[in-house]
Amino acid sequence: METKEGELLSIDEVIRIGLAKKWKIAIYGSEKEGIASYDTEGERNLERITSIDGGKVKYRVKSLDEVEKTLSVIREIKWE
Repeated sequence: METKEGELLSIDEVIRIGLAKKWKIAIYGSEKEGIASYDTEGERNLERITSIDGGKVKYRVKSLDEVEKTLSVIREIKWE
């Protein structure tokens, strides 16, 4: 799967990319947030809780660092 900056992914797609490429997954809550979370299981739980209230969680690709083997994404929540 080819991933590009700006692309929207589900948490399962983010985890799959991390496993396939053996990359770290850095999840940011906003564009300006400086400290990333690396807890993908916690993100799955957040998705479940958010969906109960009608929220949809997607992850926008912020950057891919081939050298550091890190995929950085920004959490985006939309309410329906």
